[in-house]
Amino acid sequence: MFYMGAFFSESLILAETGNAAGAIQIAGTGQPSQLPFFVASCDYTLIGEELFAASAYLAREPKLLGSLKGQDFAKGLFLVAIILGIIFELLTVPFIKILQVS
Repeated sequence: MFYMGAFFSESLILAETGNAAGAIQIAGTGQPSQLPFFVASCDYTLIGEELFAASAYLAREPKLLGSLKGQDFAKGLFLVAIILGIIFELLTVPFIKILQVS
């Protein structure tokens, strides 16, 4: 069974019914309040943006796949910037003063 989209209080009822029937269940939602119910009662859960990434991956549309690659690249750049900032701060390098132009 596939559960994808916006769910409210019915999420646990639907997922538990499928679990009691022994069905393999895949659920995905963008609502953080419903994720614990799907994680507890479904076999596989798409959390947060995984739901939208899976949709783009399965559609195989070049624009959607390109946007996924761009987002992943930007996340990598932000991660590198954060790690470099932590290293500079631990080494007490005045990184902000280096960037300021007098």
